[in-house]
Amino acid sequence: MRCFTPFMIAASFWFLHNMAVGQTISTLSNAVDGNLPKEAIRSHYRIQLMESGADELDSMGKSAGDYTAKYRQNCYIVRNGDVIQLHAGDYAEKSFARQKLSWLKKTYPGIRIVKTRNDSIIAFSVFVKRKPVKPTPPEISAVVPVISSEIAAANLQAGFPVWNRPEYVIANSAQNEDYLTQEEKMVYYYLNLVRLNPALFAKTYLGDLRHSKGYYEESLWMELQTLKPLPVLKPNRKLFESAQCHATQSGMTGYIGHDRTKCAAYFAGECCHYGPSDPMEVVRGLLIDHDVSSLGHRKTCLNPRYTELGVSIQPHKSYIRNAVLDFR
Repeated sequence: MRCFTPFMIAASFWFLHNMAVGQTISTLSNAVDGNLPKEAIRSHYRIQLMESGADELDSMGKSAGDYTAKYRQNCYIVRNGDVIQLHAGDYAEKSFARQKLSWLKKTYPGIRIVKTRNDSIIAFSVFVKRKPVKPTPPEISAVVPVISSEIAAANLQAGFPVWNRPEYVIANSAQNEDYLTQEEKMVYYYLNLVRLNPALFAKTYLGDLRHSKGYYEESLWMELQTLKPLPVLKPNRKLFESAQCHATQSGMTGYIGHDRTKCAAYFAGECCHYGPSDPMEVVRGLLIDHDVSSLGHRKTCLNPRYTELGVSIQPHKSYIRNAVLDFR
């Protein structure tokens, strides 16, 4: 595998710039031996998005970062003779790549499925979580008596101790459900926070959307400013079993969508999320509902008629993880 000095300069510039503005959700890395993501080594197919001359490495690096930030998928810059190409995704089977291909055709005309070429990768962009703000000792001592230590720590790490006030303890409605993982319990918690105080949730956990020019981000910010408080979502074991069955079956086959063949549909509304299983990323992604013109996921999460919820997060064949949320 080869490294090229011009790209090392471009990649370093992008990484330092993104860190400086405090909005890094993807980083560009030079591809050296043993440095590729594990999913890249296991994959057999990717989607070729574009290609350009070798003198446009800086521009291609920006495109790689933009793609990863928007679609939360690994992106690779590949040298092919005198041109460089942008490849995205890591797919074990060609059929999985075809599903994503149909989503991307409008944005990237002329895209096609290609076999992996790890030995020709000169740089790659991967999704990473934003670093949390470190808590201060006075804030910790102030909130421990009124809220569980796990939730208090999560809010402090995010830099929002306001959520540790007693009136928001009820958001942790799934705390005592032993059939749920901690990740699944936190999905309940963050969804309940936005339902209890929409404007405050926007100001804190979604503060970076305030000046966004994107339609989906801007519309979510504006909607939460005027949305009235909604009922807390309480756990329901049957809804969990419904969500768990669909998440497990979808994960085993690599399926994306709501159609079921082996699972009973015990819900009034359903949301499916693919990719990172971090609870805040799941809730954030469903609320923004990027590229979903109906805003169906957002409307389901903020539906005042729903009072019960089942959440299951399971492995997924093509997207690593998938979360299913069933509402009633």
